[in-house]
Parts: sequence; structure tokens; C-alpha cells
Amino acid sequence: MMASYCVRQVEQGIWQITDVLDDRAYVVVGKHAALLVDTTIGCGDLREVVNSITSLPLTVALTHNHYDHTGGMGWFDEVLINRLEMPLLEREQSRGSRVHDRMLQNGKIEPDEPFAFRDGATPKVHVLEEGDVFDLGGVTAEAVLLPGHTAGSMGFLVRECGVLLSGDAVTPIMCLFFEESLSIDVYRATLAKMAGLPFERFYTGHHDVGLGKSTLASFDACAEFALTARGVPWRHTMLPELVGTAYLAPCDTLDADSPDFRALIGPYVPRSSRKKRDGI
Repeated sequence: MMASYCVRQVEQGIWQITDVLDDRAYVVVGKHAALLVDTTIGCGDLREVVNSITSLPLTVALTHNHYDHTGGMGWFDEVLINRLEMPLLEREQSRGSRVHDRMLQNGKIEPDEPFAFRDGATPKVHVLEEGDVFDLGGVTAEAVLLPGHTAGSMGFLVRECGVLLSGDAVTPIMCLFFEESLSIDVYRATLAKMAGLPFERFYTGHHDVGLGKSTLASFDACAEFALTARGVPWRHTMLPELVGTAYLAPCDTLDADSPDFRALIGPYVPRSSRKKRDGI
């Protein structure tokens, strides 16, 4: 069943797959092989969707181990992920199943919709290392460590296309509130690292458009703003145990869904403690 997904080609040889919650995976296709980056939440048979794009031998690599990126891995026999992400697997499966139940209650999906955590299998997990290169035939994808959102977050540099598939390593609403998230200082170091990589555009796990490399400066400005600004309490709508403090940086739009919006959500800070937080 493919109704849960929207598929479109965003670059020469790169397809974007969007699920019902606007989580995004990417398929990079070369002459001899293909690479799937992330697997979305897993509602709908993602393997069937990928097969509609390419029949070439497929490698599945995950940017990090959050349910909205790894939920569909059960549709595949093998996946790769950074070893630092492996301890999160059981917790994220539980969270993904709870979000799935909420979507059923809200009528966002149908009860007979295939769901990987329920209907798929447990894939064999291999270790993904920084510097691993996937030669797909005429196009390559290189794994790059981009810590901050999680310790083992990885991006995939497709040099031939001038593209970086960054997962959640940098997003317009940057999430550093997870217990496995690292400090703002680490995140800013990752932004600096990205600025030195040979790409022109990066695609995130939750926006449909590619962002220019020049926008990295605005993400860094947002991070700097969050170090001293007065934030507001924030709570996840589907997983209420996830709380944080949101810092809404000055920008040209109030539309939180816009790729031009800038905010950072850090660990929860009680109002009485909102003084300067070195590195958060």
C-alpha cells in the first residue's frame, strides 16, 4: 500500500519519500546500486515504495535512531547505523508504536495500513562509520558524523550532486532537548564542520526543499541566541513526557513549518533558573 507516501525527484538521481507525518527519507540511485537514507515512521510498506523508484541492489543507512527515521526499517533485511545510536532502539520502537496508536485514534491512518513495527521483521544491524563511502555507480554517498541532535547523527554527502542529506543534524526547529542530545556548543561545531564540506544544498528529515549552504549562518545565529535568550516551555504533542524550552530566534516568518523559521528547543529550564546557560 503506497497511499501513505508521497514520492518526488528532488535532484538528479535523488528521490524524496514523505510519509503521513511529513517525515522524509531519500533514495540515491546510481548506475549499479541505490542507497536509502532513513525509513520514516514505518506506516505503509516502504519497501514497495522504494521498489517503485529502483530495482537496483539497495543499501539502507540511517541518520540516527529516532522512531521517525528508523520506524520503517522492519521492511528491510539489513540496515546500517552509527554504533552510538544502537542503545536507543528498544525505546524508540515503543515511542513509534505509541505515535502510531495516536494516529489511528485521530483517523490519520487506517487500521489495516501496514506498520513496520507490527508487520515487519527485525533487520540485521551493521555499524556505520564516518568516512564509509557507498559507490553506487557514477555517484557516491559518504557518511559524515554530525553530532548534536544525537551523539551518533550521520549525514550523507553526495558530492556529484552537490548535496548533503543531513537528517536532523540541522533543522529550522533544532531539537536538542532529548537526553541523548549534546550541547549547543557541539551543535555549533557541527554547523562549522558542515560549512567546510563540499556541497551546495542540504535536505533535512522534515522539510521538502533543499536549503542553501549559505543558510548555515542563520542556524548558528539561532544557536547563539538560545544561549542567552529567555525561552518558553515546550511539550511534545504526541509524547507528553518529552519536554524542553523553546527559543524562538528573530527571523522573517512566524510560520513554524517554513524552512525560513528559526528556533531551538533545548532541555527544560525552570523559569526561576533561566539565566545564561553555558552550552546548555
